[in-house]
Amino acid sequence: MKEIDGAYIFSGDGGLIFSLENLEGSTFDSDYLGDFLSVVETIALNIGEEEVNVLEFGNIKFFHTRDKLTKIGFAIKCKKDTKPKKIKHVLTNLMNVFLERFTGSFSSEEIIKKKKMESFIETISEQLGKGNKVEYFLDKIKIVK
Repeated sequence: MKEIDGAYIFSGDGGLIFSLENLEGSTFDSDYLGDFLSVVETIALNIGEEEVNVLEFGNIKFFHTRDKLTKIGFAIKCKKDTKPKKIKHVLTNLMNVFLERFTGSFSSEEIIKKKKMESFIETISEQLGKGNKVEYFLDKIKIVK
């Protein structure tokens, strides 16, 4: 999808599980995004908001959600003028496909997680694009209490 610049999945403690970026030569460091979103969520909770769904910075927008059970966070980076309804659908799909693949497998051996991750990437690439840069960190797939 042309509007999407990146998709990211974070463990409950902010560690990067997965990133797919569609921009050539991007200097965006996604390692800090999970921590940043966690801090923003904490601030939102402290001022009485339940969830932060959209953040805007200059010409980009981040759509974010977190699974309440696993605490795993999901974010999509896109262009500022992208239609929210379209991105929210993609974000929900990203979360559902990931959780469908990995629920019950958080403690599995790395080879099993790798096969599930490859299947996950193949499935979501149909909607997000193949990505110029795809990274994943299997050791970060865990439930954080």
